Amino acid sequence: MAQLGADVEQMDRLANKFNQEAGTIDGLIRSISSQVSGTWWKGRDADNFRNQWNGTYTQQLRRTAEMLRATSNKVKKQAQQQRATSGG
Repeated sequence: MAQLGADVEQMDRLANKFNQEAGTIDGLIRSISSQVSGTWWKGRDADNFRNQWNGTYTQQLRRTAEMLRATSNKVKKQAQQQRATSGG
């Protein structure tokens, strides 16, 4: 017989892991941004790089963190639905 459902405790841990890693990305953005702004580097290449970092690169990382948080919320919702279906 096929088994349906999920281990809700494992799903809770998975959702927490997604949130944790999103926070890790947030921390990396802050750390790297600090390093980028604090590095003595002058000229057009430096300006272009800083603009790319502060624009494109950080936006991509923020979107990744947001996707991880959204995935966490989906997993949490699935776990809640599993609990409701299973009666607890």
